[in-house]
Amino acid sequence: MDFDIIIVGAGMAGLTAGRILAKSGPRVAIIEARHRVGGRIFTTHVSDGTGRSGIPVELGAEFVHGLPPETWSLLREAELATYEIHGVELCSSGGALQIHQHSDGGISVLEHMLAWEATLGPGQDLTFAEYLGRIEIDKAARTRAVDYVEGFNAADSAVIGVKALAMQQRAEDEIDSDRLFHVRHGYDALPSFLAQQMERAGGTILLGHAAQRISWQRDAVTLSGARENGNAFALAAKRALICVPLGVLQAGAIEFTPAPGTILTQARRLAMGPVMRMTLVFRSRFWAGPDLPNVPAEVRCGLERLSFLFTHGALPPTWWTPMPDTAAMITAWVGGSKVALIEGAPGTAAKAEALLKRCLTTLASALGVPTITVQQLLLSWHCHDWQADPYARGAYSYVPARAIDASVKLTEPVEDTLYFAGEHTDTTGHWGTVHAAVRSGLRAAAQLQRGTR
Repeated sequence: MDFDIIIVGAGMAGLTAGRILAKSGPRVAIIEARHRVGGRIFTTHVSDGTGRSGIPVELGAEFVHGLPPETWSLLREAELATYEIHGVELCSSGGALQIHQHSDGGISVLEHMLAWEATLGPGQDLTFAEYLGRIEIDKAARTRAVDYVEGFNAADSAVIGVKALAMQQRAEDEIDSDRLFHVRHGYDALPSFLAQQMERAGGTILLGHAAQRISWQRDAVTLSGARENGNAFALAAKRALICVPLGVLQAGAIEFTPAPGTILTQARRLAMGPVMRMTLVFRSRFWAGPDLPNVPAEVRCGLERLSFLFTHGALPPTWWTPMPDTAAMITAWVGGSKVALIEGAPGTAAKAEALLKRCLTTLASALGVPTITVQQLLLSWHCHDWQADPYARGAYSYVPARAIDASVKLTEPVEDTLYFAGEHTDTTGHWGTVHAAVRSGLRAAAQLQRGTR
């Protein structure tokens, strides 16, 4: 055996488990296809037009959602500075900017849904779209509710389940997830810290090694694949922990011989959501200046402290700045079924081109300025196509109706030899988050430690 345990994937789940296991004695290796650690945490550092350099731009996971103890414990241990997002939320509808009122959004509909879901019997579930069809709700509220659920969860409202949404909402309330935080110098510092800790404990991290096949029998695993130069590699271990994203499992990008019990069947019951996001870096914070036309005084004050901007009826529909950090940048976000509207835009050579065009047009319209003005102020733009990324194949997971038990079944070891982790295996209602990945890594490490005694 080359190792006692091989971990596939150096995202937060794999790194969390790898550090614990390496410290406890077994010979542990993490195999990672990319040439970096972090998985769907992916940070680049840029300069803006005000002379600031090294500004972190998150291309994947960005926010620390609320106060999950696992994540904050790691942040404190790594001594990483954070700050809380705060400022003014604005929205635009029909070209008019105004202060955003949460009461007219999807959150209030979700609050009503919680009470309704509690009346469902065991095994009963339905999609969010089906739920909306059973209640009395006006068209505007229905649209906002669908936009919220699909945008936040990167989901299709005709697929995502009410049971999962209710479980998620209760889980979020427990950790104050309406509070958002940034890692000041970039989220990538957290997986880098875990990788350093693992290697100091004697663990091995092999970057640029893409796993293609896992052949196994009880207490024996052979993992084979290819390095970036095309050369094949093969490694043997007693056990393996597979931490690749749900989309990779669903695509069959890794061949299992034999099939790992019902794991792949359970994985297919879940869904991988699409997201397109783009960060625009400008020469100045022009939206905070005095030159915007026809802006009421209260809105003008809000623009100076703009945090979130919701462009109702337009694409992208959600925007944010790093406020209270005053870097001259703003991020656009599209999630769920609306991604297809941009990806299928006619006359564009690439999805990034289509998204950039939409971003500039929508932002200019919301702020009441010519598109050419926004174009001239643009310094750089940054995005990553997670759907086309072969090592992600989507942004993050969500739970369809009648699949609430799938994640639990994904946590069950296969003959004490194959184990699975990742945000899609979370059992606490936090699918799609960094802290879900961390929790799954902690759970898998404990399982492996019990299994190796």
